[in-house]
Amino acid sequence: MGTYKFDWQDIVHGQIEIEAENGVEAEQILHAMKLQERLNLSEIGVDKDSLKIKFVDLGFDDLLTPEEWEDGLKQYT
Repeated sequence: MGTYKFDWQDIVHGQIEIEAENGVEAEQILHAMKLQERLNLSEIGVDKDSLKIKFVDLGFDDLLTPEEWEDGLKQYT
């Protein structure tokens, strides 16, 4: 059994309710939040098929591109 480190990206979207005096203040609050805070306070979803592998680290400086990984190397590592 091995350890595989994936560098990935995905498109995430969310919906959050913010209480504020007006829309300008609400947007300022939204922009001031750290990403993790927005995620924790939001109802979130992801776009279908938007998960992308940027590279796979097998250790020992052995990095695979997404193409190398998909071309069958994932079955042999």
